[in-house]
Amino acid sequence: MKTFARQNTPDRKASTPAPGGPDAGLDHASVISSLLEAVVVVSARRGIRVANPAALELLELDARHLDLGGGLAGVLSFTDAEGSPLTPGSYPDRMVVRTGRPVSGMIVGYILPSRRRLHLKCNAVLVDGSDDDDPTIAVSIRDITEKQASWRRLAYAAHHDLMTGLLNRTAALTRLHAALTERPHDDGPPRSLAVMFIDLDHMKRVNDTLGHADGDRALIAVARRLHSLTPPPGFVGRLGGDEFIAVIDSDDRDEVEWISRTIHQSLAEPVDIRGQGFVISASVGLVRVPGDDDRSAADLIRDADEAMYAAKMAGGGRTVDFDSIGRDGLRSIGA
Repeated sequence: MKTFARQNTPDRKASTPAPGGPDAGLDHASVISSLLEAVVVVSARRGIRVANPAALELLELDARHLDLGGGLAGVLSFTDAEGSPLTPGSYPDRMVVRTGRPVSGMIVGYILPSRRRLHLKCNAVLVDGSDDDDPTIAVSIRDITEKQASWRRLAYAAHHDLMTGLLNRTAALTRLHAALTERPHDDGPPRSLAVMFIDLDHMKRVNDTLGHADGDRALIAVARRLHSLTPPPGFVGRLGGDEFIAVIDSDDRDEVEWISRTIHQSLAEPVDIRGQGFVISASVGLVRVPGDDDRSAADLIRDADEAMYAAKMAGGGRTVDFDSIGRDGLRSIGA
């Protein structure tokens, strides 16, 4: 593949321009061309002046993209790592010019002309500052798309249950702790929360009937229903096995009870597994958390678990309010 560079000296035997001269950024085009890593030489006035074969292939560029002006931003549409477009001043070449310092390890996103999205790591350094109005910057670019994808997969796996896609136990407890300590308030006590400990009834029977593979499919279907019925910023997490936690962010007691009833109504709809319908009910323990409640996340899980056990002992398929335990009668919701 060809290296594109504009050469203004017709005599190939002419002496090499002095260091710092107007073509200093092009003196080593043959060296740059031999590098396996993608490298471009760029200036604000002329844009990309040199692109080695590795850069042409990686970025899907050709001669039409050279000397267009505007620095890298005049040719390449970079985003940040999350996909938001970079402002021209945030491109690595502009940052070198603005700060006077090299840029090292900057991660950007780039959508190829073929529409495939890459993640790139860029290093940029000043190679010729003799023209104060148009310094020349060398930018090396490495494709880290697969590494970035692997990192995201690991980060996802660290916080999510891989079967259901819900938050895992550690992440759910961490998020509950954050919800308790960061509850918004408007010149008054923090907002109330509700915590539900949800244990599916008779999952052993489902697994014995279907086998564990189809039992897992039923578990996934239930997890999706629970997730769809929990309004943000509330959330659902899987604690393990057939146990889940749902956190409801609401000051409205009636709304919390409505969500509880809706969960039981939703679970009353059979889950279809290979043409067979299975109803999977749940025993739910409910703990209300007023704004001045100082219980920890672990305390709330313990109390919700106790209320869930009471719901299980009462026959399942219902919600028991923790505040009613120890009184004359359990207060059930959705039985």
